[in-house]
Amino acid sequence: MDSRVLNHLVELAQAFNGIGLRPLICGGLGAYLLFRDKSPAVRATSDIDLMIPRSQAMEEAKRKAIDEVITGQLRYVVRDEGRHFRFTKEPDARLDVLAPPMKGVVTEGGRVKLVRSRLHGRLTPEACFIEEDLRSADLATLVPVLSTASPLLVNVPSPMNMLILKLFAFEDRDSDARRNGERAQAHAYDIYLIAELSEREDYLEGRQFLDRHAHDEVVRRARTILDTKFQSLDQPGWRHVLTSHLFASARSTADQQQTLDAARRRLLRWFTESGR
Repeated sequence: MDSRVLNHLVELAQAFNGIGLRPLICGGLGAYLLFRDKSPAVRATSDIDLMIPRSQAMEEAKRKAIDEVITGQLRYVVRDEGRHFRFTKEPDARLDVLAPPMKGVVTEGGRVKLVRSRLHGRLTPEACFIEEDLRSADLATLVPVLSTASPLLVNVPSPMNMLILKLFAFEDRDSDARRNGERAQAHAYDIYLIAELSEREDYLEGRQFLDRHAHDEVVRRARTILDTKFQSLDQPGWRHVLTSHLFASARSTADQQQTLDAARRRLLRWFTESGR
């Protein structure tokens, strides 16, 4: 991981822990924290995707405390005019704030207005179950020289929730309206890694999650994305993985096909009892 990103993450975690909360880290950085011990091929991004879940957003006092941490204590400033969910801090810190749908907090224009005119979360409907089966990561294990004897904890989504987030993100960046080949490739590669690195316990936990939410629109949509983008190796999802230098390096063409097909079958088994 880039030491600068790690430093920004440590700073964020220390500030959140200081108000009795753990930051919930999504995106490529969340995937890195989830699987970093399982493969050197896990990529870490240069920005931080911070999800503000319902448990942290339903009380106004907590929302204001989070705002004070981000815009006050840590001195992040709005990156895009009028959008209070994209922040930056000199020289190179980038923070995007996300939020699931929630009742009782004003939502308008694709934004959850956590603190009006100061801190918003980009509305992320596919994160509606984000707090189920959460995992934790201790940043002190990544930075042994931290001057603290206590763990420095952040939360990350479960592999199942991470997979859903990444399926939706891939679909968004592979669509005509917001097509971005580089971002689509990054999301597809993360989907491949989730399929490749998740263990049997992750799979069984994911199956229980799907059983609980089988009829929810988010799960139905994730299944559709899987069917149309990742069902076979000639579909866009796997084609994007094949073009990733992270995947293709040190692999023969035959090995690439075998590795992807194994990941494809593992991915399908998350959503079907017998695979295809």
